Amino acid sequence: MLPELTQLNVKNNWQKTHLDNFVKMGWPSSKNEDWKFTSLSQMLKKPVEIALTAQGDDARHKMAPSIQGACRVVFRNGIYDSELSGGNHSNIVISNLIEDDDAISYLNEAPLSDHPVFNLTIAAMQSAILIDIDDSKTKPIAVIDLSFVGGLINQSSHPLVMIRVAKNATVRISETHASKNGLSAPIVILQLDDGAVCDHVRCQIADLDSSQLGLSLVNQNTGSDYRSFSLTSGGDISRTEMHLNFNGENASCHLSSIYLGCEDQHMDITTRLYHNVANCKSEQVIRGVLDDRARGVFQGKIRVAPDAQKTDGQQMTRALLLSHETEADTKPELEIFADDVVCSHGATIGEIDEHQLFYLVSRGIPIMQARSMLIEAFLIGTLSQIRVPELESQVEYYIQDWISNSAQMSALDH
Repeated sequence: MLPELTQLNVKNNWQKTHLDNFVKMGWPSSKNEDWKFTSLSQMLKKPVEIALTAQGDDARHKMAPSIQGACRVVFRNGIYDSELSGGNHSNIVISNLIEDDDAISYLNEAPLSDHPVFNLTIAAMQSAILIDIDDSKTKPIAVIDLSFVGGLINQSSHPLVMIRVAKNATVRISETHASKNGLSAPIVILQLDDGAVCDHVRCQIADLDSSQLGLSLVNQNTGSDYRSFSLTSGGDISRTEMHLNFNGENASCHLSSIYLGCEDQHMDITTRLYHNVANCKSEQVIRGVLDDRARGVFQGKIRVAPDAQKTDGQQMTRALLLSHETEADTKPELEIFADDVVCSHGATIGEIDEHQLFYLVSRGIPIMQARSMLIEAFLIGTLSQIRVPELESQVEYYIQDWISNSAQMSALDH
């Protein structure tokens, strides 16, 4: 796995620092508490090398239609592709991240300097862009269609995107991961200034023989509002990890996720929410559906700092198992150092209700259709958390595709 890493010719001294950190620490093992449920041993057997050019298989997945009028930002093989990108938007400015001294200084000071994926991607990235969103009071709402496509199975990609949302600006982000790389390790950093509003949907639909280790870092300032939804249905091994910091009072976030696993897939949803200041609110809603021999993991930590009084932090996860060979692991964590807070977490794991299934079949509905209806009913509450209809439609597109394929496979098994 990445045999040329120690000989990697990095472009900058600060990249070498992250390379040295990664080489020193290495890949995480099950002895690392944050990775105890997710083994990378199978992934590390893949012979891949770091992608250096925007080449590879251009055949795309059956992707949901883009939002009309969106600014397209496309990475192919982990490299920003200006030809595939396009769409004018008056309050969106795209530039080379590496040429922005302020942004680079932030990367050097980022709180994830000991994270293996962060160190690896910063060291190995061949392309990084900065997207600035201006104040939209007198301009249309900024809409970004961020896509990661193409690539070669024997290569790894390490793209980096930083999005800065100005004070009181509003942005809607559609992020789609359909990379064909053997390993895709993207980093997306989102900075929300005072009063900024962001609706963000992330769909990971990569091939089942690909692996993805996605990492997101979100920083919220005073009065900002962040609503995020993530869907994971692709990859043999995937980990979607988010670190979110409340750095200003009266900020709020709502995180919802769905993971859909089949065959021998392993899916890990990990969140780290840091309430660093008072009067902030967070809510997490996680749903998973697992079939065949798939395994799903949810690890969610809420940390409330000593001065973060009046914090409201809620977390709930549920998993639906369609096969006796599936496995769902849940590890909720609360670290509370303040005494005036409202925080809770809960988890349930179960199978399809046989009584409900029998009722639908007894009314003349074919069993596979009835099964699909119950899966949709299980997921509908999470989808309702998406407040932008165009973004919700994209997610529904991929969910319906997965449910349809799952029903077809189950019908063959029977």
